[in-house]
Amino acid sequence: MRGFGRLISLGIAALFVAGGLSLRPQAGDAANEPYVIGAVVCESGPAATLGRPEADSIQLAVDEINKSGGVNGHPLQVTVIDDETSPANAVNATRRLVDQHVLAILGTSITQGSLAMVPIAQQAHIPMIAYASSATVIEPVESHQWIFKIPPTDTSVAQMMQKFMKAQGTTRFGAVYRNDDYGKTGIAHFSEAGKGEGFEVVASEAIDATATDATTQLTKLRAANPQGILVWSTLPSVYVVAKGYRQLSLGNLPLYFSDGAADQRFLDQAGQALNGAYIATSRVSIGSQLPNSDPSKKLIVHYVEAFNNAFPKDKPANMFGGFAYDSLYWLKQALAKSGPDPAKLREALEHVTYVGVSGTFKTSPQDHNGLAPNADVIAKVVDGKFVLIR
Repeated sequence: MRGFGRLISLGIAALFVAGGLSLRPQAGDAANEPYVIGAVVCESGPAATLGRPEADSIQLAVDEINKSGGVNGHPLQVTVIDDETSPANAVNATRRLVDQHVLAILGTSITQGSLAMVPIAQQAHIPMIAYASSATVIEPVESHQWIFKIPPTDTSVAQMMQKFMKAQGTTRFGAVYRNDDYGKTGIAHFSEAGKGEGFEVVASEAIDATATDATTQLTKLRAANPQGILVWSTLPSVYVVAKGYRQLSLGNLPLYFSDGAADQRFLDQAGQALNGAYIATSRVSIGSQLPNSDPSKKLIVHYVEAFNNAFPKDKPANMFGGFAYDSLYWLKQALAKSGPDPAKLREALEHVTYVGVSGTFKTSPQDHNGLAPNADVIAKVVDGKFVLIR
């Protein structure tokens, strides 16, 4: 595993910190003492398309917060560790951050990594804000009291997608899912959420995150006579599925993707092969198309412009970076109430009301996500662009 990847704080854009070097002890109430936060993201490996914008967005948010005075005069200091898309590395990174007495832990980019981090944060009594999709990261709340998350749950994404699919008259699906916790729980929750609405997954096939071909899976799905194809995965495997879909001339079957595919780079890679497909996405992908009355629009436009200007090599901004950006502003609000006490911070995180780039949040002791049910939208791919379905 790579060592500490970035140390982000007031006046520090990025530092390399050697693995054996400790950060300062947990921040106290002394004037200007930094509030120390830890983060674990997939800056490299198969999920780098998620982790890179997350690490960048953490830096962007910290810079903004610190330039505006920090939190009650305390600058934020965030150490970001690359877990290389390895749950085992995520575990090791989390333990190292616990040893550094951080006030909170952010991440990681994938569900299986986040699930591996949860028991460590729980045992250490350190609040964790996850970037993972699956509802199992925070549920049941009774046994996940220290765990929160920014992205909508896969169940809420499934319900939003099903509402749109039903209006199109598409209820029988062949599904391709990433062969890990993200894909498995996503398809399971899609099936569970749709039972009462007449949805049926008539066949499902797993695909590895690094697969180079999906024609075998798609051929089996076609044989099950579905009304549409559902893909619950992320780059790079979503590109492989889109390519195979066109190779097998499956254009008569509508193609739907979960929000794991909501990345402009996917649209750029797939080109015309993706034209006409539907993708669940946060409002970050279609911010300029939102009405001015949308409470998130102004912040989304700011975030996208600021990200693209600050990180031209990683642009365009996407929803995954938006999750990380929102997590820092969650922390800012909660820390302003709690001060540098993890237990008080946990309580404050249960009462966050915040309009972010990912939507409007209102957490509670019963809901550690708190994202409004209309946060995600359906976009259609038209000539390589996300087009909001109104």
